Formats: sequence, C-alpha cells, structure tokens
Amino acid sequence: MNGLRAHLAVLSEDEISHIHKASLGILERVGLFMPNTECLRRCARAGAMVDFDKQLMRIPAEVMEDLLKDLRNKTAPQADQTLRKPISGSISTQLFIVDYGSRERRPGRSEDIIKGISLVEKLKNIPLCNAVVIPSDVGPDFTDVHSFYLLYKYSKKRGGTYILTPESANSILDMADIMGCKESYLFETISPFKLRKETLEMALIFADRGHGLGLAPMILGGSTAPLTLAGTVLSFNTEVLACLFSIYALTGAMPAWYCHGSHMVDPSSLLCSFGSPGQALIGIATAQLAGFYGIPGGSNSALTDALLPDFQGGFEKGANAIFSCLAGTVGIGCQGIAGADQGFSFEQLVLDNEWIDSYNYIVSGFEVTEETMAHELIESLGIGGVFMAEEHTVAHLRDSWWPSRLFSRQSFDVWKAQGGRDLIDRAHVLVEESTEGYLSMEPVVESSVLDLLEREYNKAKADRKM
Repeated sequence: MNGLRAHLAVLSEDEISHIHKASLGILERVGLFMPNTECLRRCARAGAMVDFDKQLMRIPAEVMEDLLKDLRNKTAPQADQTLRKPISGSISTQLFIVDYGSRERRPGRSEDIIKGISLVEKLKNIPLCNAVVIPSDVGPDFTDVHSFYLLYKYSKKRGGTYILTPESANSILDMADIMGCKESYLFETISPFKLRKETLEMALIFADRGHGLGLAPMILGGSTAPLTLAGTVLSFNTEVLACLFSIYALTGAMPAWYCHGSHMVDPSSLLCSFGSPGQALIGIATAQLAGFYGIPGGSNSALTDALLPDFQGGFEKGANAIFSCLAGTVGIGCQGIAGADQGFSFEQLVLDNEWIDSYNYIVSGFEVTEETMAHELIESLGIGGVFMAEEHTVAHLRDSWWPSRLFSRQSFDVWKAQGGRDLIDRAHVLVEESTEGYLSMEPVVESSVLDLLEREYNKAKADRKM
C-alpha cells in the first residue's frame, strides 16, 4: 500500500488525560492576563469569567470542554491515523544574515529580502515566502510595512513577516485589500499566561477587518515553565488552549490547528535550545495532544543549535523532525536558520529544502503492482541478470530514484576532479545560480495594482515621517 505508516508515542492515554485536566484547572483558576477591555468583553460573551479591574480572563472547564467538543465535531477525522504526510518548510524573519564563507554575520537589508524572494521561487518545499530578515536600512517602526510591500511587489508565493504595531497592521491590511488577499496575525502569548497590550490591539484589527489569527505560544522549559518535560508540556498545552479560546472569542471561529514553538533552556548558558533531544520528545507529545483534540499539530522540530551545517546540525534537524513527524505532527519549525535564531542563511535554506524533499520521498512510500514488481523480468533474466539496460529500468528511472542537486553520491576521484567542494560550497553555488540577477527582478503584479500598492506604501511611509 502506498504511503508510510508509523506509530510513535511518549505519553499514555492516562497521561494525556491528566495533562488535559490539569490544563483546564490552570485556565479556570489562574487564567490569562489580557490588558484590553474590548477583548475581555468578547471573552466574557464567549463564557469566560472576567475581572476587568485586574484584566484577567479565566475559562471555566465546562466552557473549554464544550468548545473542544465542537471543534472535534467540525474537524474531519483522518481515515488512517498512522498515515504520515509530506511536510514543507517556512521562514522565520531574522535580524542577521550569516555568511558561511567568512563565518561572519551582518544586519539584514532590503536586498536580502529580494534575494530571498528570488531563491524561494526555486525551492518547491518552501511554499511560503516570508521576509528572510528585518531590513536594517529602513526605519525600525516601518520594517514590517516595507517587507510586506516588497513581498507583494516581487513574490509569486504568499508570505509575510512579524507585524510590530497597530499602525503597521492597518497599513499592511490596506495593502492586502489592494492585493485581494487575506493575511494572518500571529496571536502570541508572553509566557507564562500573559498577552501584550499591542498584541491584543493588533488581534482586534485583524479580527474586525475579516483577516485571520494564528497561534504559536513559545514556552521555554526551565525559564517560563518548569524544567521538567512534563511541566513544559503542561504549560504549552495550557497556553495553546488559552489561545484557541481567545481567538474564538475575538473572531467567532476557533482555528483547527494545535501549534506552538516551545523549547528547553540550556541550564549551562540560559539560551533557548533548538536542537536538544528534548525537542523530539516535545514533538511526539505535541502530536499526541493534537490527536487527542482531533486537530492537526505542529511543533518547532527540524531545528538545530549548530551554527554551521555540520554533523550536529544534520543530526539534530533530522532526528527531531523524524521523531516528531512520524508521531503525527504535520508542521515543523522554520528553516534557513543558523543555530537558535542566530541569523538567516541562504545556504542553510537550500539544504533544508533538499532534506525535506528526501523526507517526503520516504513518506510517500512505493507501490507494489505487477508492473513495479517486474517478476516476469526477474525470471527472464534469471541468474546473473543485469537490469541496467532494460526498458523497465528506463521507464521507472524518475519515479524509483530520488536525485539530489546537493547531496553527493560520487566516487572520491570524481568528486576531487570536480573541485572537491563540500556541502556548504555546493549549497552556495546553488544559491548564487538560483538568484542571479535578483536585484533587477520585475514586479509580479499588474501595473494598475502596483500603482495602488505604491500609493498606499508611500502614504504609510509619509504618516511615519520616513
């Protein structure tokens, strides 16, 4: 049968139930700090217990249970819970560009965003084209509007960046209206159990203008949650449920998506760790909890703490992705990152696109038919037969062998004769070939739309006295 099937678990059914009930208890007794009166009103209408003076919102257990039951009923169940699906990568906007050639990093610029657009256009496993950096050549309160403008102007793939202020939110949605598209704002908590005033203002803008809200609380075990994995899992599960309820209260719709960006803190450095083995356990637990709630799940797997694409980087990315995704998550962490948010690397992104392609080849499985088994051919060639020149081999060459543009399968002598390039060098060559002439890219929107887009962009720029 076509497709890969797997079952991985780290939590028993009793442990999942225990975590769920504990989360409901925290939501009911502790709640969420929500410094926005209108948001509190909407939460109250959705069934929350609200303290306007303390700006607290608490969710009764039965209210949360009813919402989750309704969510399960509206979400179509997967026919085969063990069937694993292909994955894709996305991009998280970084402050810096990491140059692997010089082993240095520098602040990102607008031209890096354009280069990222040019590159992502060639990468089939990166379906969204987010801004690769925060452009340092633009005023700090305008980088988000500027990035969206460049993406709308030059990218054929949808994309965005972190939206920083309510003023930017309105300007970006004005451009989105011109483009005829819907955007989504990342509704993030400040762990543990807090929301920023600006976050709530922007969430209301998106909700009231008919755009979406996404969720991805980022719990740090050992810092904003207990160091134990059980404590970390309980914390992110509680905040995911809090975000699901809050988004429902603000928009009237609950997103059918269980997602977070949680990690552990390295006790020796107090830095957020992207690649510790605990990340694999977090991913497996995420898959199980998402399955318990009957919705797809995603965690920050497929990441690494390595600052270069070395063995550590490959092992951490591969191990954490495989454990998490074979357990059932369908979303992974953002790709193209050097270390734990130390910067963006074009070379790393093309490497990530390549390993994702290899992973997807594996989970697609293979077909067993009379044609693919070729048992008559095997019998006819018999003992000592050679299949290389057979028509059957030619007919199935493309669907039976995964070719790589980056991973070497050469002999040592051929590799040496062709320059002896290592993987990073080959990735760099592919980046430069794929982005040749990127600074002279033509807009991908019609001239009439571009005129309106530029008018709105310049208006937003003038409003900020740029």
